[in-house]
Amino acid sequence: MEESILIDRLKQKQASALEEIMDKYVGYASTIVRNVIGDYMKSEDVEEVVSDVFALLWHNAERIREESTSIKSYLAAIARNQALKKLRNHNPRLCELEDDVWIESDLGERLEQSEKKRMLEWALSLMDESDREIFVRHYFFMEKTAAIANRLKMKESTVRSRLSRGRSYLRQVLTEGGYAFENENIGNV
Repeated sequence: MEESILIDRLKQKQASALEEIMDKYVGYASTIVRNVIGDYMKSEDVEEVVSDVFALLWHNAERIREESTSIKSYLAAIARNQALKKLRNHNPRLCELEDDVWIESDLGERLEQSEKKRMLEWALSLMDESDREIFVRHYFFMEKTAAIANRLKMKESTVRSRLSRGRSYLRQVLTEGGYAFENENIGNV
């Protein structure tokens, strides 16, 4: 079934549309939540967050814009943000795992601002494909650098180096595009 039809059905509050989406994406949402929460919380917490993800999708279906968002990317953003929220509520210090964190707690809400979202997507599209994959895996799917290195068959130090270069590159591209970063992390986009 075409995704736009599925989104329309979801917006019309057809429960069968939500069921189809859940059948298709529950594993995907669970993986993202598990990557964020990791070993810090129980599997019941992962299940709770995943349930919250689909409840939020249902209650906010009218906010999905078919022309700029796929269900999969919308779910990924919700899953990541809900997992971070759960983790922060569990132990706020866990969200400060790295000293140069690109993603901050309200990035999901900020990215919904259409212009900034498009600008970030454009800047990411300018990155080398392998660097973009590393960047997205680490900052969007919250994968650890060791896991990324293992998956991509490279040294962990190479992954960390490419992440650092990627942050600098995005900061430069976004600054040139009109987004200033006065003493801010790139995550404040």
